[in-house]
Amino acid sequence: MNWRNIFIFLFLAVFPFGQIVRIGIIHPIDLIVGLTALYTIFKRLKGPRSIRYFGLFVLFASISFIFSIFIFHQVELVYGLLYLFRLAGYYYFGIYVWNFARKSLKNKVLLTDSLIGISTVSAIFGWVQYFMVPDLKAFFIYGWDMHLFRIFGTFLDPTFLSLIIVFGLLLLIQRWIDKWSWKYFFVTVFLLVSLAFTYSRAGYLAFAAGVIVIIYLKRRFKNLLFLIGGLAIIALLLPTSKNHSIELFRTFSAIARIDNYKTTLQIFSKSPVFGVGYNNMCIAYQKYIGVQPFSSHACSGSDSSLLLILATMGVLGFLAFIFSISKIVKSLKRDSHFIILTSCFFALLVHSLFSNSMFYSWIMGYFIILLMVTSKE
Repeated sequence: MNWRNIFIFLFLAVFPFGQIVRIGIIHPIDLIVGLTALYTIFKRLKGPRSIRYFGLFVLFASISFIFSIFIFHQVELVYGLLYLFRLAGYYYFGIYVWNFARKSLKNKVLLTDSLIGISTVSAIFGWVQYFMVPDLKAFFIYGWDMHLFRIFGTFLDPTFLSLIIVFGLLLLIQRWIDKWSWKYFFVTVFLLVSLAFTYSRAGYLAFAAGVIVIIYLKRRFKNLLFLIGGLAIIALLLPTSKNHSIELFRTFSAIARIDNYKTTLQIFSKSPVFGVGYNNMCIAYQKYIGVQPFSSHACSGSDSSLLLILATMGVLGFLAFIFSISKIVKSLKRDSHFIILTSCFFALLVHSLFSNSMFYSWIMGYFIILLMVTSKE
């Protein structure tokens, strides 16, 4: 560690504190990424092909936003502009991380160890919250869901925390399969139980998708039954009598998501080619759906990242997203890190069908670090 790498370690150190260190609309983690971007631009650091293809997606996001200026003509467009700056910031953050990772194998191991560490610490904070603050009733007036008797941790949302735990689990499982160790086993069990107590069905499905990918690529099919079966048994044994919000087969959240999908598609229908601009969902709500407070946490997103891309960037942006993903995959090395990245990507893809997880700051940063560890010249 030296001053040239300081932003990576600041990012990792701040990460587990999630939303509780937020100051107004400013997230320290985004501020760190912004400073990283400025440093990367100033130093003219070069990146791998994979991040350049991600840059293509950022370019299309910029085009969709410019197009939106002719639709809305309102000062609220600054909200979308801030989201665009953040997306661009994570592009440069990826370049910065890659320049650290490419120097040695030890640096790559250090980064993956650190990712497992922040997943574990995030889960530990979740258990502290579970026993000290079992719900978010006090924060309901500020736009947060109540999340009764669930682990939501410092992110104040069990859905996003569940995916961070899933990523850590997949990293551990890959190591556990390659080389048995009791420390991997115990941390895996801890994270598995923590995932179960988030009561996030999106997290459960994401975990199942990621594990299936690892088992398929590693040809270790006996492990599949143990891992997915273990989570299923824990989930079925969870206490659910305290509140209907933690019932495994609850339907109210599914109905709410379907309504959200319909609303997002309604916005998409207003500008299907270029979209309403990245990320102008709030202003689009005001214009096409009805009054929606800009302070609402549901205002600037959708319950599906893929539908969000469609609504804000249109069909052209969605095609650019698919093209970028395909090019990134072709540019990567086929090694153990590739298996980890692939499993995490499928977990993210499944999770993003139920939440706007692809563009959540912590998820973007976590995944970009994984991508840069896997990327070649």
